[in-house]
Amino acid sequence: MGKYQFTDSWLLEADISDVWHLISHFEQINCWQGVSFDKLDDHDHPAGIGDKYLMNMKTKLWYSLSFHFHVIEKQAPYLIRMQASGDLKGYGVFRLEQVGNCTRLHYYWEAQTRKFWMNLCEPWLRPFFIWNHNRVVGEGIRGLSDYLDTRLI
Repeated sequence: MGKYQFTDSWLLEADISDVWHLISHFEQINCWQGVSFDKLDDHDHPAGIGDKYLMNMKTKLWYSLSFHFHVIEKQAPYLIRMQASGDLKGYGVFRLEQVGNCTRLHYYWEAQTRKFWMNLCEPWLRPFFIWNHNRVVGEGIRGLSDYLDTRLI
Protein backbone atom coordinates (compact mmCIF):
# COMPACT_ATOMS: atom_id res chain seq x y z
CA MET A 1 0.00 0.00 0.00
CA GLY A 2 1.14 3.51 -0.78
CA LYS A 3 1.56 5.49 2.43
CA TYR A 4 1.34 9.28 2.41
CA GLN A 5 1.69 12.05 4.97
CA PHE A 6 0.65 15.60 4.23
CA THR A 7 0.91 18.69 6.39
CA ASP A 8 -0.76 21.86 5.18
CA SER A 9 -1.13 25.22 6.88
CA TRP A 10 -3.01 28.31 5.79
CA LEU A 11 -3.75 31.72 7.23
CA LEU A 12 -7.24 33.06 6.60
CA GLU A 13 -8.25 36.63 7.34
CA ALA A 14 -11.28 35.44 9.31
CA ASP A 15 -12.39 34.87 12.87
CA ILE A 16 -11.80 31.37 14.22
CA SER A 17 -15.53 30.92 14.94
CA ASP A 18 -16.41 31.46 11.26
CA VAL A 19 -13.81 28.97 10.05
CA TRP A 20 -14.81 26.49 12.75
CA HIS A 21 -18.49 26.69 11.86
CA LEU A 22 -17.78 25.82 8.25
CA ILE A 23 -15.27 23.00 8.71
CA SER A 24 -17.09 21.39 11.63
CA HIS A 25 -20.25 20.88 9.56
CA PHE A 26 -18.85 18.75 6.72
CA GLU A 27 -22.23 17.97 5.20
CA GLN A 28 -22.80 21.70 4.57
CA ILE A 29 -19.56 22.24 2.69
CA ASN A 30 -20.45 22.96 -0.91
CA CYS A 31 -17.57 25.27 -1.75
CA TRP A 32 -15.06 22.54 -2.64
CA GLN A 33 -15.24 21.84 -6.35
CA GLY A 34 -15.49 18.14 -7.16
CA VAL A 35 -15.88 17.08 -3.51
CA SER A 36 -19.08 16.13 -1.73
CA PHE A 37 -19.88 15.07 1.82
CA ASP A 38 -22.89 13.07 2.95
CA LYS A 39 -23.68 12.55 6.62
CA LEU A 40 -24.43 8.85 7.12
CA ASP A 41 -24.80 8.53 10.86
CA ASP A 42 -25.48 11.03 13.62
CA HIS A 43 -24.45 9.72 17.04
CA ASP A 44 -26.30 12.50 18.89
CA HIS A 45 -23.12 13.47 20.69
CA PRO A 46 -23.23 17.23 21.40
CA ALA A 47 -19.80 17.71 19.80
CA GLY A 48 -20.47 15.37 16.86
CA ILE A 49 -18.08 12.67 18.04
CA GLY A 50 -18.89 9.39 16.32
CA ASP A 51 -20.69 11.04 13.40
CA LYS A 52 -19.96 9.28 10.11
CA TYR A 53 -19.65 10.77 6.65
CA LEU A 54 -19.08 9.68 3.07
CA MET A 55 -16.67 11.78 1.05
CA ASN A 56 -16.62 11.52 -2.75
CA MET A 57 -13.86 13.25 -4.64
CA LYS A 58 -13.26 13.81 -8.33
CA THR A 59 -9.54 14.31 -8.55
CA LYS A 60 -7.60 16.50 -10.96
CA LEU A 61 -6.42 13.38 -12.76
CA TRP A 62 -8.51 10.58 -14.28
CA TYR A 63 -9.76 8.87 -11.12
CA SER A 64 -12.16 9.39 -8.23
CA LEU A 65 -11.88 8.47 -4.58
CA SER A 66 -14.57 7.56 -2.11
CA PHE A 67 -14.13 6.93 1.58
CA HIS A 68 -15.94 7.01 4.90
CA PHE A 69 -14.68 8.93 7.85
CA HIS A 70 -15.88 9.35 11.37
CA VAL A 71 -15.13 12.03 13.93
CA ILE A 72 -13.14 10.66 16.87
CA GLU A 73 -12.41 13.93 18.67
CA LYS A 74 -13.76 17.47 18.53
CA GLN A 75 -12.79 20.42 20.71
CA ALA A 76 -14.55 23.58 19.57
CA PRO A 77 -13.17 25.72 18.04
CA TYR A 78 -9.69 24.26 17.94
CA LEU A 79 -9.52 20.60 16.96
CA ILE A 80 -11.14 17.88 14.83
CA ARG A 81 -9.70 14.36 14.49
CA MET A 82 -11.09 11.88 12.01
CA GLN A 83 -10.46 8.30 10.91
CA ALA A 84 -11.02 7.22 7.32
CA SER A 85 -11.64 3.93 5.53
CA GLY A 86 -12.46 3.04 1.96
CA ASP A 87 -10.33 3.98 -1.06
CA LEU A 88 -8.09 5.68 1.49
CA LYS A 89 -7.43 4.45 5.02
CA GLY A 90 -5.95 6.72 7.63
CA TYR A 91 -6.62 9.72 9.78
CA GLY A 92 -6.73 13.49 9.60
CA VAL A 93 -6.41 16.32 12.09
CA PHE A 94 -7.62 19.92 11.75
CA ARG A 95 -6.14 22.41 14.21
CA LEU A 96 -7.31 26.01 14.34
CA GLU A 97 -5.57 28.91 16.03
CA GLN A 98 -6.60 32.56 16.29
CA VAL A 99 -3.69 34.80 15.23
CA GLY A 100 -4.74 38.42 15.62
CA ASN A 101 -7.65 38.94 13.24
CA CYS A 102 -6.74 35.78 11.29
CA THR A 103 -7.18 32.06 11.74
CA ARG A 104 -4.34 29.65 11.11
CA LEU A 105 -5.73 26.35 9.86
CA HIS A 106 -3.37 23.38 10.09
CA TYR A 107 -4.27 20.10 8.45
CA TYR A 108 -2.42 16.82 8.86
CA TRP A 109 -3.46 13.83 6.75
CA GLU A 110 -1.90 10.38 6.90
CA ALA A 111 -3.36 7.84 4.52
CA GLN A 112 -2.77 4.60 2.69
CA THR A 113 -4.19 3.96 -0.75
CA ARG A 114 -6.55 0.97 -0.90
CA LYS A 115 -7.37 0.79 -4.60
CA PHE A 116 -5.60 -2.16 -6.20
CA TRP A 117 -4.47 -0.26 -9.30
CA MET A 118 -3.12 2.65 -7.20
CA ASN A 119 -1.03 0.30 -5.09
CA LEU A 120 0.19 -1.56 -8.14
CA CYS A 121 1.24 1.65 -9.91
CA GLU A 122 2.36 3.55 -6.80
CA PRO A 123 6.11 3.28 -7.43
CA TRP A 124 5.69 5.10 -10.75
CA LEU A 125 2.67 7.31 -10.08
CA ARG A 126 3.50 8.50 -6.55
CA PRO A 127 4.61 12.00 -7.69
CA PHE A 128 1.31 12.37 -9.58
CA PHE A 129 -0.72 11.26 -6.53
CA ILE A 130 1.10 13.85 -4.42
CA TRP A 131 0.58 16.55 -7.07
CA ASN A 132 -3.09 15.58 -7.23
CA HIS A 133 -3.50 15.80 -3.45
CA ASN A 134 -1.93 19.27 -3.43
CA ARG A 135 -4.22 20.48 -6.23
CA VAL A 136 -7.41 19.10 -4.68
CA VAL A 137 -6.60 20.45 -1.20
CA GLY A 138 -5.55 23.79 -2.70
CA GLU A 139 -8.93 24.12 -4.39
CA GLY A 140 -10.59 23.23 -1.10
CA ILE A 141 -8.90 26.00 0.86
CA ARG A 142 -9.54 28.53 -1.93
CA GLY A 143 -13.20 27.48 -1.92
CA LEU A 144 -13.37 27.91 1.83
CA SER A 145 -11.77 31.35 1.56
CA ASP A 146 -14.22 32.38 -1.18
CA TYR A 147 -17.19 31.03 0.78
CA LEU A 148 -16.16 33.03 3.85
CA ASP A 149 -15.51 36.03 1.57
CA THR A 150 -12.11 36.44 3.13
CA ARG A 151 -8.52 36.67 2.07
CA LEU A 152 -6.14 33.73 2.08
CA ILE A 153 -2.82 35.15 3.23
